[in-house]
Amino acid sequence: MKRNEFVYRLARFIVLIIAKTVFRLKVTGKENIPSDGSLLVCANHSSNWDPVFLVSAIPTSRSVRYMAKEELFNIPVLKQIMISAGTYPVGRGQGDRQALKRTIELLNSDETVGIFPEGTRSAPGEFTSAQPGVGFFALRSPAQILPIAIIGDYRPFRRMRVAIGKPVDISDLRDQRGAAKAISERILEEVKTVYFNHA
Repeated sequence: MKRNEFVYRLARFIVLIIAKTVFRLKVTGKENIPSDGSLLVCANHSSNWDPVFLVSAIPTSRSVRYMAKEELFNIPVLKQIMISAGTYPVGRGQGDRQALKRTIELLNSDETVGIFPEGTRSAPGEFTSAQPGVGFFALRSPAQILPIAIIGDYRPFRRMRVAIGKPVDISDLRDQRGAAKAISERILEEVKTVYFNHA
């Protein structure tokens, strides 16, 4: 089933209201978002609210696609909403080839895909190590890579911020041995730099 743009825009409108009213979301750096071409949106990850903040921060002209754990697709109504909004399933911890293939297809079709380079959640303001997956996607697509920092303590009515950095240049790493891991590490370092420059 293809993404339904109306459903995506409606869902974004709803979560944007929540982000603005409940979390007083402030977004900076929108001028760093490329206007065309595929885009790999990379951010730190501390809460299940993070996709909401990213979707709220990125314009509808750049509707963000996400992988979501396949268990969520077992809930009939939620499954239809997620598919219509462009979310697709991934089997966590098992190298889901179909999800990897789908991500590369999207990035080779001028789409925007959101991903968390650490692959798991960490406490606000803390970071774990970068996983090679984001570097794998960067190597196999022409996507520009946008580092984003999500900053705050996730408490209702306390300010949450999304700071958008400038695209990451990986041209010097593409031909290196172990490039996927090195690219992932550079991307995460850029995310951390944006975070600590705005925290």
